[in-house]
This record gives sequence, structure tokens and C-alpha cells, in this order.
Amino acid sequence: MAEPTTDQQLDDFLELRKPGNHLEDGVVADDFVLMLGVDLTNYPKFPRVDDAVTYPKADLDIRYDLDVDSGAELDDYSGPYRADLRYTDFSKAFLAGKVIPWSEAYCLLCVNGWSAEVAKRYGAETMAEIEWAAWNDQIVPELERMKGEFLPAGTEYVDPDQQVAEADRPTTRVVYTGLFTPWTDMTELSKPQLITWILGAHEYLLQCIEAWAAQIVVRYGLDVMFDIQYTLWGDTVLPGAKRLKEEYLGITGDTVADWMKDLQMDATSMPGKAFDMSFEMPEPDVGIMTFNRCVAADQWETMGRPDILEKNCHSTCPKSMIVTTKLYNPNMKVDILAIPPRKDPGDVCCKWRFSMRDEDDPEYVPVELIEKPGT
Repeated sequence: MAEPTTDQQLDDFLELRKPGNHLEDGVVADDFVLMLGVDLTNYPKFPRVDDAVTYPKADLDIRYDLDVDSGAELDDYSGPYRADLRYTDFSKAFLAGKVIPWSEAYCLLCVNGWSAEVAKRYGAETMAEIEWAAWNDQIVPELERMKGEFLPAGTEYVDPDQQVAEADRPTTRVVYTGLFTPWTDMTELSKPQLITWILGAHEYLLQCIEAWAAQIVVRYGLDVMFDIQYTLWGDTVLPGAKRLKEEYLGITGDTVADWMKDLQMDATSMPGKAFDMSFEMPEPDVGIMTFNRCVAADQWETMGRPDILEKNCHSTCPKSMIVTTKLYNPNMKVDILAIPPRKDPGDVCCKWRFSMRDEDDPEYVPVELIEKPGT
């Protein structure tokens, strides 16, 4: 259990974890983080390929560059991996009819996963209490700002959850749809408006996830939150997200290039306030993904706690990479080139290399033993 905290400590902690606040200068949390119930000794650490090598930030994210349009007008992402992918490469019909609905489906997958896992551990009544606190304390205050920042002028939104009587909340789920739910006909919007909508839906998704996680932290501690994330992402979100990407985005296959397309489009790591990423394939079966900026690194380093950041990353990120690559191909290999703690603030947050094992690799899975989807 986490130690008791004061209301002011809680408010400071939640304030720092709002979208974009980690980018502000002069935000320093107090020793409140020491009371968050975290074991910084007993947890698995994943090795880097070479501890002596560091990677300064170089190529920055271009996916949300609205000033460049290749004219490709892609109707999905079933085709080849595009090293210089920008969201403007996609057609308006695809952005409006597939990507925006997919983003909402991804959000519901995540929040329903949190709901189910928390209810399984603590019961439906406690789950409802946590969900409504997360919604009202951390999400509702951001709704009007998000509407003005990401949605077309004149967009109307009324939060239906405010109509739910407090007495009914223990048996009523929060309604997350509405703000970024696609309109009946969105093709009247410009491509920049559609992409801005998608980036807003991404921020909304992160805020929903963060709200659930923060409520768990202040009640049960960081270690419990890390454990829930570890279970949730491996067992529910990652397999579900892969199915959604097949259904909405046309991303299928079993190659490193297919996996790189997945990473470029993932709704939890789109460019914006939280993340800046780059992608490269120096060889046909080798992919490299780099996080130049990550909200977790910025938040915990701002708090002066790179040790908590280290546990945060090792407790969640390697599993998510390993589990999802195996969903694509059990012979896909994950190498960690960089992972917190950083040696220099000018270094990338983390860097991952993906490749295919050959038959000489002791972990190689013979082709005849690989299950095909639906078998």
C-alpha cells in the first residue's frame, strides 16, 4: 500500500501528469514520490546491447507534418512500409472513415481493459469509484481545452456522464465516447483538420489511461500500477490492438516491415505533447524505432526520480515489444539499444532494434511449429 498523502501532494502529483505539463519549465515535485509504494530494487532489468553506446537525439518525428503532402492518397496501410510516412499520405476517406473510428475503438479497448482488470482485483464497486474519480478529477477538466485545441470551430459537446446521479454511479460505467466520436460525414473537413482530430483523439486516449493509472497509484502505489499495466497490456490491449489494426488500417503480415507499420500508426504513441519518434529500416529485415521524447521520461526526470523512471520502463516497455512482435512472428527478435536511465538529457529516451532470428539461433521456432491465425 502507498503511504497516506495530503490533498496538496495529490493535487501536485496529478497536476504534473496532465497533458503537456511535463514540458513546462520549473515544475518540480516534492518528496511525495517517495511515498508512492515502489520497490526500486527487486524487479527484472532488461540488458542493452552495449551499455557503453549512447544515442544523441537526431531525426525528429515527421508523421504529423501538415506542410508536406506526397500526393499518395493511400486508402489504407496494407502496402509497403514507408520510411518517410506522414499522415498526409493517407486519403481523406481513409482518415475519416477508418483512422478516426479506429482511434475510438482503441480507446475503448484500453479503458474497458482497465475496468475489467481493476474489477477483477478489487471488485465492481471499487472499480466504479476509481473510474468516476479518474473521469471527474482528471479528464473532465481537460475536455473543453481539447475540444478547442483539436476539433473544428463550432463543435458542440455535452458530457453525458454529468447527467448520471451520484447514487447511480456504482452501477454505471463512464461513457468515453462523444468528444472524438466520428461524425456521420467527415469528408467535408480538410486533411489538416482530420489529422488534428486524430492527434486530439490520441491525447484524449493518453489522458484516459493516465487517469486510471494515477488513481491506482494514489490508492495502492506505483508497484501495483506497474503490475496492472504489465498484465493489462500483455493479456488484453496488445492482442486487441493488433486485431483493430488489421480491421481498420489493413496492417497484416509477419515481417519486420509489417511491425514497423504497426508502430508508426499506434494510437498510444502518436506525435504530440507526449512523444516524438523516428523509424528506420537500414536493412530489409531490420527495423529501428527511437523515442526521442517520451512523457514518462520527462515526468519522472522532472520529478528528479530517474530511478522510478527506470523501473517504469523496464516493468512495461520490453514486455509490450516482445509480446507484440511475437504476435506478428515468433521469430522476430527484440534488441534494446537504449533504455532509461539516460546518461545525458540530450540522449534519446529509448531505442529498439527488430530483426528476424535464423535457424542457428537457439530461440528459433521452426516454421512447422508456428500456429497460423485461426488454427
